Amino acid sequence: MKRIPNRWSSESRAELIRAMPSRDSGRLTVNLLSASRIVLCLPLLLMDAMTLPFWVLYLIAGLTDILDGFLARRWGVESRFGARLDSLADFVFVLAVGYKLFLWLKLPAALWMMIGLIALVKTVNAISSYVVRHRIEYLHTKANKLTGFLLFIGMMTIGLSYFILVAWVIACIALFAAIQEGHFIRSN
Repeated sequence: MKRIPNRWSSESRAELIRAMPSRDSGRLTVNLLSASRIVLCLPLLLMDAMTLPFWVLYLIAGLTDILDGFLARRWGVESRFGARLDSLADFVFVLAVGYKLFLWLKLPAALWMMIGLIALVKTVNAISSYVVRHRIEYLHTKANKLTGFLLFIGMMTIGLSYFILVAWVIACIALFAAIQEGHFIRSN
């Protein structure tokens, strides 16, 4: 039987390991990215919505959200604290952006009711999590990650003719994600 050669030489593997941050510095880097999203919310709140500087900060904050999770998994430095900090940063970011863009959201009443239903399901999930696990947890399911990404991108369509359609699609996916999250909380 022929042996498959290893594509990585011992020098290549050693170089790759040296390039990776230590566990402590990697965890610190990832947590600083999450915390920076919270810090970026202050200037977001102070500037006018729908301006170029607002959207630049919005994009930078969104990139920290993408990078912190990616790097934590890549470097193997995921932690319970990091997951909670990421959830807190997401929550603060959504509140800050929602506050700034609220007046620009010209949504039909039915869509506001759908958003209220999603908020209700998420609240029930938080209560269920506390009852089942003795702590409030927000699960990072694929559906929740997709919802966050679509919401992030979708906000940039405010004012465009197809914004309401985009908002409905995101709301439907968000409702599915919230229901799925509740199922995972109560079944595990």
